[in-house]
Amino acid sequence: MKTKTLALDLGLVRVLQEGSPTYTSGWYVDPLTGQRLFYDQESQNFYTLAGGVFIPLGYMNPAPKQVTIGPGEKLKISISYKYSGPAVSGAIERFCVGVNGAFGFNEQLVGENTKSLASSTTPMTYTSQYTFTIPTSVGGDWDDIYCKISGGSPSVPQTLFGYENALLIVGKDPTISSFTIVDFAKV
Repeated sequence: MKTKTLALDLGLVRVLQEGSPTYTSGWYVDPLTGQRLFYDQESQNFYTLAGGVFIPLGYMNPAPKQVTIGPGEKLKISISYKYSGPAVSGAIERFCVGVNGAFGFNEQLVGENTKSLASSTTPMTYTSQYTFTIPTSVGGDWDDIYCKISGGSPSVPQTLFGYENALLIVGKDPTISSFTIVDFAKV
């Protein structure tokens, strides 16, 4: 197995956009963290040893709010972006819920939409959404969300955005609260 050094400047992260280096499938080492990452040229993703998608920290942001949600409830994630350029067919919008940690983003729930983008010389706004039903197997640490758009013909640049601590998972474990002795008396 050949190990190559991953040349990423994590101060300003650009993932496989125009002008970015071309990577071939294989193992790389992040020179800043020493973390081993596998790059899959077909999906254009870096993966951690744990199997999660490596999301550079520049794309994860503090959530502006936290939604309390439990098993069986529905979570709708909505996105918006502007696009200009040639007509694109088959671009993939990816919606993920999981755990962002030291070894990348561990995707637990994944949903995708296929989108066609119209030819435009000025930026046009697109919106989309995906709704997840939270499974009974949800982990208490599945509190992060990220979305991306990539691919299509011709291919759009992979663009990502995420929120950390966006969800508060409740109702997973039996919980007793406000337990007290109401009264006691001699009878």
